[in-house]
Amino acid sequence: MSEVPARAKPAAGGPPSRLICPSRRACSLLALLIVLFHGIGTYALRAHDIIDIDQANTLVAAVDAAATRLKTAAATAAEGEARFALGMALVEATAVLNRDLAAHNGRLTVNAELVQKSLAQRDMAPAFDKAIGRYRLPRAPLIDAVRFAPDAPYARQARFELLKAGFYESFVIDPFELLGMRFDELERQIAEAATLEAALSNRDDAEEAAFIHAVDLARAARVAPVAVTAQAYAGKARMALGAFADSYPESMRAAAARLILKGLGGS
Repeated sequence: MSEVPARAKPAAGGPPSRLICPSRRACSLLALLIVLFHGIGTYALRAHDIIDIDQANTLVAAVDAAATRLKTAAATAAEGEARFALGMALVEATAVLNRDLAAHNGRLTVNAELVQKSLAQRDMAPAFDKAIGRYRLPRAPLIDAVRFAPDAPYARQARFELLKAGFYESFVIDPFELLGMRFDELERQIAEAATLEAALSNRDDAEEAAFIHAVDLARAARVAPVAVTAQAYAGKARMALGAFADSYPESMRAAAARLILKGLGGS
């Protein structure tokens, strides 16, 4: 189990939280929208659905196959891609565990527990973090895949998965209540989101990266260590949020973007 990270606090001189959310109701709506828009895997679990034994075995088998492939590819040109394959198998397993957890009042079903315990036996289990109430993605295989071959075709997708993990694992409900993320880490995430927004060919992925970028800019305006930095980020956030709403007007995320923009004094 991971340590409970320290809660990031707004620095003295930074803008008050009302600049982000104009009312408590608006804050609650924003938090709900962002959480609802977090896609956490391809298994569409619904309330009271149960992972069947075949799904559990398929998840574990995918991790085993990727791990075996990595052993075979070690010290070859295929190692980076093999690390990526393992990372993506763990992305799927982590997503299913979190979706099962959310669908069953914070408790894993029997077959979800089977997945978690099987991965633990292989030293690959996602760690449950009490602070955020969910499992954290094991990031090492994806980080290693990017490091091994940063210009490979799969590296961009690996970076996108890491970006999503960094964003969604940094809060519980309210994205402006940061957990376990320093301001310099937030700034690096902002830069990465901007790069990926322009580089991702899949429109849905590009939309999500753009949304993360815009929200992170607004978060930076909230927690910046000095007022002048906060003001600069607020200006950038207004531009990014407006651009997002214009670029993806049919997306439900646009409602969240407009809500944050209103809180920042935009229109």
